[in-house]
Amino acid sequence: MADTTIAFDFGGTKIDIRRMRPDGSFAFSSRAATADLGPGRPGFLDAALELIARHVSDQDRKIGLSWNAPVHEGRLTQSSLLGGRVEVDLAGQLAQRFSQQVQVESDVHAMALGERRFGIGAGESSFVVINMGSGSGIAYHDSSLMRGATGGAGLVSQERFYVAEIDEWLIMDNLLSGRGVTLLYQRLTGQTRAAVDLHSLAATDPAARKVFQLIGLYLGQFIVKLARILNPQCFVLCGSVARASPLFIDITRDIVRSEIEPACQPTAILPSELEAAACLGLL
Repeated sequence: MADTTIAFDFGGTKIDIRRMRPDGSFAFSSRAATADLGPGRPGFLDAALELIARHVSDQDRKIGLSWNAPVHEGRLTQSSLLGGRVEVDLAGQLAQRFSQQVQVESDVHAMALGERRFGIGAGESSFVVINMGSGSGIAYHDSSLMRGATGGAGLVSQERFYVAEIDEWLIMDNLLSGRGVTLLYQRLTGQTRAAVDLHSLAATDPAARKVFQLIGLYLGQFIVKLARILNPQCFVLCGSVARASPLFIDITRDIVRSEIEPACQPTAILPSELEAAACLGLL
């Protein structure tokens, strides 16, 4: 058996698969569409295990798995991919099926571990990762990762924001995320466009620009609250929406700079520089 780690990052829209060397470099990378495995039902787990089995090889020392749900000691108690409330010993099932070492984390906790070892967080005493992917979440790292009593630390997806510009309450999962970008544009224009398309449209479409301005505004307000509670040195933005940060990050920084007291001011708010941060956190 060689010294590689095979990692699977199960998200709402895609599954990122990486085989990694000990230095964090990628020996293999692939992606699968989450929809192809039939999410939203218990049978998704069987399909996921079969996907893992197709990729694990004798050269792998370890299997890492990140899941877009709270994870406590390798167990899931809720998962939209599995249809809601569950009782699944994910790490135990992997250990029974494979001979490799096993690590299971929530997606945002895995991102924080990756950032701590290989990314912006490596140079910070404390930092908060904000995941802005297909869904949303946060993770706090201050010499160690704060997972919470039952793995739920950072589960902020259901936090509600009143978005005055559309006169509607939205949960964080429907605002500071890829689905939020799509939803805001639909509310402003009556048209449905994928978040990835709106990123490129922002240069010529005023409504698309407005969407990212709103993302910057409400992200800034959210960071103000987090900074007062957790007082991290740095905030790191991860996920697909973070890649569009040039469209909104100055708005976010201005709000944070003007509203937070000096004792709580972070030194930086930065987009992640890592490719596949969650996978790297499983190394």
